[in-house]
Amino acid sequence: MNGLRDLLDDYLATRRALGFKLTAPGKALDGFVGWMEEAGEPTIRRDLATAWAAQFSRGTVLERLNYVRQFAEHVAWFDPATEVPILDGRPYGAHRPRPLIFTSDQIDTLLAAAGRLTPQVRAASWQTLLGLLTVTGMRISEARNLNDDDITLDESGDGSGWARVTDTKFGKSRLVPLRKSTMTAICRYQRLRDKTFPVRKTTAVFVARRGTRIARSTAGNTFREIREAAGLAGSPAAPAARLHDFRHSFATTTLIGHIRTGGDVDQMMPVLSAFLGHVGPEATYWYLSNTPELAAALAERIHANGAGDE
Repeated sequence: MNGLRDLLDDYLATRRALGFKLTAPGKALDGFVGWMEEAGEPTIRRDLATAWAAQFSRGTVLERLNYVRQFAEHVAWFDPATEVPILDGRPYGAHRPRPLIFTSDQIDTLLAAAGRLTPQVRAASWQTLLGLLTVTGMRISEARNLNDDDITLDESGDGSGWARVTDTKFGKSRLVPLRKSTMTAICRYQRLRDKTFPVRKTTAVFVARRGTRIARSTAGNTFREIREAAGLAGSPAAPAARLHDFRHSFATTTLIGHIRTGGDVDQMMPVLSAFLGHVGPEATYWYLSNTPELAAALAERIHANGAGDE
């Protein structure tokens, strides 16, 4: 495992490649890592972070502790013993839980667990719903509120289609492209749903066991059941899976794929922002988790670009 100094270099390089300058955080974290090295402490703990930040003036303590919190979230990917500082709801204390960026195997496990729900229509609803979240990065509220007439085939006739998202966080409607495989899965599910409920109780695409639109509370409870069955309910070394993690995973894996095929990060961000329904790229940056895979992709790009500057 890399030491804190190497991890700091990787963290700053990755974030700067995504457009963050990090001038003040970089200086602060350099001091923090130096302090940890002098103390002979290889792992970030909450008490150590607090002790380091407490050396400074009261007006900057929470700001510095927040820098360490963000860095610790990156380090936790490599050292599960890392403790991420919590700021107790004070200024700089809006602690967002560390997302779980799903691997392909984890998504397969979640879909398999959803398929074991009962009755059959509930299992089909959740398998199709989670599949849609995986390939589009939609908010769960947006997917729950889709109606049948929001799903349309593309005029090209190639089997692809579109999802019209109208009930959005920012009140902005958008069209989300769907591949042929996604459209096929949705149509297959709709046939089963309509066979189960010949007399429709709702115009919703996705229905609960009684044929009504999936409620917000029902969605949360059902996903907790699914993640428990999938073995992703969380542990001291790993966060519990959340529905919102599908959105984080989509944003992060999409950018990784774009970088590895030679795409430009700055050009991709407005596209990804529009796809996710954000007001601007600034909001999208938060969804990009500083995973080892993203760091590696960016490092490859930085190295490749640097190799040509002779």
